[in-house]
Amino acid sequence: MKSLLKLNKYLLKYKKPLFYGFLFVILNNLFLILTPKYIGEAIDILKSSVDSKMVFRYVLLAVGSAFVSGFFMLLVRRSIIITSRKIEFDIKNDFYAHLQSLSLTFFKHRSTGDLMARASNDLSAVRNYFGPAIMYSINTLFRLIFIFSAMVVISPSLSFFALLPAPFLSYSVYKVGQMVHAQTKILQQYYGILTTRVQENLSGIRLVKSYTREAYEQERFSETNNSYYKQNLKLARLQGLFYAATTGLLGLSIIILLWAGGFKVINAEITLGQIAQFLIYIGMLSWPLVSIGWITNMVQRAAAANKRLIEIFETKPEIIDSPEVDHAIKTLEGDIAFENVSFSYPKNPSQLILKNISFRIEKGMKLAIVGATGSGKSTLVNLIPRLLDATQGTITIDGVSLKQIPLQTLRKAIGFVPQDYFLFSDTIRENIGFGLPNYSKNDVEQAAKQAMIYEDILGFPNQFESMLGERGITLSGGQKQRTSIARALIRKPKILILDDSLSAVDTKTENSFLNNLDDFANQMTVILISHRISSVKNFDKILVLADGCIAEQGTHDELLASNSLYAELYQKQLLEDELTAME
Repeated sequence: MKSLLKLNKYLLKYKKPLFYGFLFVILNNLFLILTPKYIGEAIDILKSSVDSKMVFRYVLLAVGSAFVSGFFMLLVRRSIIITSRKIEFDIKNDFYAHLQSLSLTFFKHRSTGDLMARASNDLSAVRNYFGPAIMYSINTLFRLIFIFSAMVVISPSLSFFALLPAPFLSYSVYKVGQMVHAQTKILQQYYGILTTRVQENLSGIRLVKSYTREAYEQERFSETNNSYYKQNLKLARLQGLFYAATTGLLGLSIIILLWAGGFKVINAEITLGQIAQFLIYIGMLSWPLVSIGWITNMVQRAAAANKRLIEIFETKPEIIDSPEVDHAIKTLEGDIAFENVSFSYPKNPSQLILKNISFRIEKGMKLAIVGATGSGKSTLVNLIPRLLDATQGTITIDGVSLKQIPLQTLRKAIGFVPQDYFLFSDTIRENIGFGLPNYSKNDVEQAAKQAMIYEDILGFPNQFESMLGERGITLSGGQKQRTSIARALIRKPKILILDDSLSAVDTKTENSFLNNLDDFANQMTVILISHRISSVKNFDKILVLADGCIAEQGTHDELLASNSLYAELYQKQLLEDELTAME
């Protein structure tokens, strides 16, 4: 329950409709207990004398009180259940907004399937707590109070006998509730695993089919699904045990009531109508008593689910605007400098990915970064938009430390095409214009031309309105990359970062794009990561990374003249190109 207390802020936000719901519950139960009273009085009248007018009067009173009780129950549902949907809406918005604020490293250590399970299944369980669980809890509480009060008024001793099974019921609620909570927590974990399995399989369906692994993946899913099924069965057994025990204890109350009440009727201590009234009250208690198990299950599931949500909510974004940020900075020019910059991941601070990186590129220059796989190229460019933060050293843009620049200003000035480019299941036009709140048709077409994808798009049946499949599956690798580049270019950024984003493009198209850079990017600072030495030879400066350090830096001619690592890479690629041409 401690985890559920953290949700009180949502209850307070809707305290007015919840208060009315609380009031309607009281009125509902107040009129509900009147119905058995009128029925009992009608039975006693029939016993003494047959008066059809009096019987009809009590029937009308019973029906009227039942109708009014039902009307207030309708108002209860309209106030509490609708409020629970509003709270669910708020929590979903808060959860999604919080996910958007978290840093890149968070998503590297979390599976998409697990986050989806929390955003759907866990949130649904929490919604049930705000709606049915609260409504039926309040309703059960007041029904018990009103009915027990009415029973005590009739006969305190008979009420005592009817309540004899209550301690056993309380103990069973406590014990089963503990077991349900533990089992629910396990079940939620299995659901996350199952969701992750489905998400990964559908995202990688092309690979699955290419390797004819459909049967294998079906078997893996079946095994995971079977584990989830078994955990669900365990929970169902616990619930079934509780419902059976509750119903049995209720039946025991009726037997005790008939036995003790029968003697009281014989001894003229109470009337037959009052016994009937007692039996109706016990019947009315059947659903509240049985619902205790259902409510317990919902509350325990909500508590376990909310713990998983709290785990995400309490995760703080690692990269935020620092206290020294200067909000007066609205634009950037693109003069970038690294001074003794090192980087390591927080979970492994002793292993430096980058070591003492220092260089500078002036506004409008073109910088190329080359090096072997794992040398730290992508990590380096991720530091510029602060997708990662340097562990040591200083990075400045226009002479201002990155931590003094507002994140919004910094990232709006950068057009970033990462290695793992991503396209949405939307039109090509929407994918290209994704980075801007407003854009024109001309803006989209101009960016497509600059990215060398315009002619390809015109060849599609619906051209710019063509719908892309998940992750752009309907496009080739090169088309995806160039669409992603167009998305960056439409922003007209001051800094353009291309992280190996031409790897799937043919050499001719790549050379055409790079040669045209000067025409449309003369005011941009361009940073290109490439494995093709031939593609970067005309850049203003080239950094050669090796083991997280800058092994060399200079122009293409300067690096060739040094006859070191860059020259060696260049010669190897020339040889590979010759061998490919011979084939």
